[in-house]
Amino acid sequence: MKVYYNGFNLHRQFPNTQNIVKNFIDHVYNDLEEIEVSYHYIVLLVAGIVVVRGAINKTVPFEPKILRICCDEDKVVVLLENGDLFKIDDEVTQVPKFVESDDCIIQVSTGSKLPVALTRNGNLYTIPNKLEFNSSQIIEAKTGREHCLLLDKNGNVFSFGRGSRGQLGHGSLEDEPEPKLVEALGGIKIKAVDAGGWHSVALSGEGDLYVWGWNGHGQLGLSDREDSGEDVVSVLATPQVLDLSFNLAKVSCGSKHTVVLSEDGRLYGCGWNKYNQLKEGNRECIYKMVYLESFSKEEVNSLKCGPWNTLVLCKG
Repeated sequence: MKVYYNGFNLHRQFPNTQNIVKNFIDHVYNDLEEIEVSYHYIVLLVAGIVVVRGAINKTVPFEPKILRICCDEDKVVVLLENGDLFKIDDEVTQVPKFVESDDCIIQVSTGSKLPVALTRNGNLYTIPNKLEFNSSQIIEAKTGREHCLLLDKNGNVFSFGRGSRGQLGHGSLEDEPEPKLVEALGGIKIKAVDAGGWHSVALSGEGDLYVWGWNGHGQLGLSDREDSGEDVVSVLATPQVLDLSFNLAKVSCGSKHTVVLSEDGRLYGCGWNKYNQLKEGNRECIYKMVYLESFSKEEVNSLKCGPWNTLVLCKG
C-alpha cells in the first residue's frame, strides 16, 4: 500500500528525517493491512504482525488472526479474531476478559479517556464496564478523546460520553452516559462518521458533510473567512451541514483538524495546522475548507488522521 503522509514526525514515526513533514510524501509499505497513528508512534498491521515505530519500537506476532488495531498516545490495543484483547505499551499484556462467556468482542476503539468495545451480541462496553445499550445494528464505533460515535446499518448516528464542547450533537453541553440518537441527523442516511479530539463529523450517502462540536481552531470549517478567526463559532452543539460546492467520498479527523476527499479525488482540509498537518505555510489555523492536494490519479482506499498528521492510503 502507498501511504502519503505529512505533519508531526519528531519521534520518527515515519521514514523521514524531518521533524515536520511539510508536504505530502509517499512511502510504500509492503503487505500493509492497516495503519494507525498517535502522537508518539505509528502502528502497522503487516501480514498479521503488529509493527510499532516511533517512541515505541516493537514487532509483535499474534495468533489467531488480528481483527483490528487502534491506539492512543499511551498504548496500542489489538483485537484478535477470537475476541481476545491485548495492550502494547512498555510490555505486551492481555486485557482480562470482561464480556460474558457466550459473547465475543468484534470491534474496539480507544480514545485516551474512553476505550470502547462492541460485542457480537450487540453489547457495548466502556472497557471494562457494560452499558445498558444493546444493538446488533451497529457497524462502526469511533472515539474522540472523551466521546464516542456509533453508526448503525440504517445510517443512524448515536453518541455518548463527554459533551462539554458540543461534540455529542444533542443541542446541549451535557454529558451522556449511554448512547443517544443524534436527532438532528434523523432522516439522513449517514454512511461514515469520525471523531476528532472534541469535534465530530458525519458523511451522508449524498456526499454532504455534517459537523459539530469544538471549533476553536477552525476544525469545523464554518468560517467564510480563510485567514481569520474573527466571528468564528467556537462551539456548535447541533450538527450543521457544511456548504461545499462539491460532493465528498471520504472524511477523517485529527485531534483539531478535519480532512475530506471529494468524489473526484481532491483533498481539502481545515483546522489546526501548527505542524503542517494540512498544508505548508505559517498559518496555525485554517478556518474553512481549503484545497490541499489532488489524488485524482491515485486509487484512494481511505483517509487516516493522527492527532497531528494526515495520511492518504492508496492502492500501490
